[in-house]
Amino acid sequence: MMATMDALNEKMGKGTVRLGLPEKNAPWHLRCANRSPRYTTHWDELMRAYTDEGAARRAN
Repeated sequence: MMATMDALNEKMGKGTVRLGLPEKNAPWHLRCANRSPRYTTHWDELMRAYTDEGAARRAN
């Protein structure tokens, strides 16, 4: 595989073919702030639903 990548990069230009690693500061790079909530894997991040305002205030 590496020989093929080297050959393609030599023919097409350096960096044309590379391993699937993101570039530093790439605009699409994963950012933790944009991460999906983990409702299905972390119990403490489950949403809570209350039937009245008093219950919501007591929980906070």
